[in-house]
Amino acid sequence: MKIRLAIADNSLIRRDGIKAILQQHGFEVNYSFNCTETLNGHLTGVDILIWGADPEIPIDKRFVQTLKDSAPNLKIAILDEDNGIQPAIKAINSGVSAYITENVQKDELLFAIKYISQGKKYIDPSLTMKLFNKLSDFEDYISSLNTNLTLSQKEDDVLDLMLSGYANKEIAFRLFTTKKNIEDLRQNLIHKTGAKDNLSLILYKLHKKFIQS
Repeated sequence: MKIRLAIADNSLIRRDGIKAILQQHGFEVNYSFNCTETLNGHLTGVDILIWGADPEIPIDKRFVQTLKDSAPNLKIAILDEDNGIQPAIKAINSGVSAYITENVQKDELLFAIKYISQGKKYIDPSLTMKLFNKLSDFEDYISSLNTNLTLSQKEDDVLDLMLSGYANKEIAFRLFTTKKNIEDLRQNLIHKTGAKDNLSLILYKLHKKFIQS
């Protein structure tokens, strides 16, 4: 079965370029439109929306919910020129399925589309490498954390799911608990490890994985 897509981007050249690549590889592009246009009818029957990030439109939970109100099963792939780690994590935590940088190679873009069509989360590999490099930059900071902690299985599961880009609601669903319990557990982990925030928790988990491998 063909994967049906829509492309929203303020650059007509980029929009048409992505559309041509996708169609050449057997994808069905139902709609192509500007980010500032209304969504009326543009998401009907669409499986995946590729959204070229617009600085005027924040990628947050309200944005994601607005799109999913039009198409509840829609998967959203953000194509962004901002190559920072924080925007990627924020986007994934807001409920998007993929965060792809603007300079993505054709084969990687095609892989990302197929990957998220299976219900998985995707972050551009260049950002993954930045995150690992950040571990080196944060060596002194990481050493100040309590890395000798023994975490419970549930705490470890939550960190694994955070590392995979899942938001609190999705983590709660997968661990058969409530969103409030996950929020409380994450706050407890921040206090327990000495981390500053959620990004620091992810760095902490990456560090633990690196040490254990």
